[in-house]
Amino acid sequence: MSRKSGIGHEASLKRKAEEKLESYRKKIHMKNQAEEKAAEQFRLRLKNKQDEMKLEGDLRRSQRACQQLDAQKNIQVPREAWYWLRLEEETEEDEEEKEEDEDEYKIEDLSVLEKLQILTSYLREEHLYCIWCGTAYEDKEDLSSNCPGPTSADHD
Repeated sequence: MSRKSGIGHEASLKRKAEEKLESYRKKIHMKNQAEEKAAEQFRLRLKNKQDEMKLEGDLRRSQRACQQLDAQKNIQVPREAWYWLRLEEETEEDEEEKEEDEDEYKIEDLSVLEKLQILTSYLREEHLYCIWCGTAYEDKEDLSSNCPGPTSADHD
């Protein structure tokens, strides 16, 4: 049995095969682009989470330092409640008070970064202390000439 087909039929088959191949290549390319974008978004989310955790750690260190330095100056009450770390209460009665305290915190609506910036300024002005240098300086000139600056990035 011989194959009979019209003139140009082979060219048509070849063109259709090339179109299918091109379509397949485009799909693969788009799939790869989508995977790369998803991976990049994941890396960005991970970096943001790590940055957030670092900020929270810096804030806790600042709060701890603030509490100690204030105590050395016989300051019994922090300037703002969040300047010091809060003790974790364990009794139910204390839990209710804690929830009431948290309502006060919500009013402030400060981000971790804003709190860190405010507390850093307080530590530098009131105690001449930098948490990233881990140093209490002699005076303002000592602080400004020996500390690279008021942020973590200044110390990298």
